[in-house]
Amino acid sequence: MPIPFSKKSRRNVVRQATDNGAENKRSTRVRLIPSADWHKRNFLTTVLIPSLFTKRAGDHAPPHFPKIRKGQIGITWIGHASFLIQTHEVNVLIDPIWSKWLKVIKRLKQPGFEIHHLPSIDFVLVTHAHFDHLDRRTLARVAADQPIVVPIGVGNLVHDLGFNIVHELDYWQTLKLGPLEVSLTPCAHWGARFLADLHRGFGGFVIKMDGRAIFHCGDSAYFDGFKEIGQRHDIEIALLPIGGYDAPTGREVHMNPEQAVQAFVELRAKTLVPMHYGSFRLGYEPLEEPPARLLAAASAHGIEDKVLLMTEGAPAVL
Repeated sequence: MPIPFSKKSRRNVVRQATDNGAENKRSTRVRLIPSADWHKRNFLTTVLIPSLFTKRAGDHAPPHFPKIRKGQIGITWIGHASFLIQTHEVNVLIDPIWSKWLKVIKRLKQPGFEIHHLPSIDFVLVTHAHFDHLDRRTLARVAADQPIVVPIGVGNLVHDLGFNIVHELDYWQTLKLGPLEVSLTPCAHWGARFLADLHRGFGGFVIKMDGRAIFHCGDSAYFDGFKEIGQRHDIEIALLPIGGYDAPTGREVHMNPEQAVQAFVELRAKTLVPMHYGSFRLGYEPLEEPPARLLAAASAHGIEDKVLLMTEGAPAVL
């Protein structure tokens, strides 16, 4: 069960560990130096300015959340890396963002539904401090005196938003949240909110409930750690990023669709749900390219029947 707390402790940062994993700290940082030829293309004129004149796609139809029975998992993709995960007991929100802008980057696909259509949220998980994953405006609207879980070093960004307690996790640490077990896993990314903000943690989450496990990768380039994650956790459903791979700087900080398929195979998961595409143009690739490439790569590996392409705002029960 969640740790008991009082109103006086609402800004405390609590870390619970079943495995200290200290030797794995920051072992998966990516090389953040831009590629030598990054300046040969102009992201401003090629992507940002045209996006300003692009009408946002999608609508805000009220969602029809299904009744979740014991042993089932309800998954609703809200857009980008935002998901609502439901069991018969609790509702969990991961990396929620309803904002229409990332500073100067326009959102080109509406969230699947309006934020006020959310059911009561029991727990919130945030994978890292980047603006498209930790959106303070959205989190403040979601906060209703419930716990929030973030990587180590990220807690001070959410203390004042209305959560009753902030749990910080390091790699391989596991936290008991009511009927859930939540573990932070490594990834190949970085966690800075601002340029010199390199002390902040980052990762993915494995969420276990009713004998089942779902993995939200957060942001990650491909790395050989997916195999270890799959060895440590019997993952059934893998939410994997497939967009932002043709980065303006040429840095390899996000997986492409083919790498996501490789990661899925190494995770030994049963269902691949793609994410982190279609909402914001964070790279040069067209918005519609990632899912097409994913399906082609999955077909080449003979696993196309394991891919679940979701529509924003349309729940699935697995």
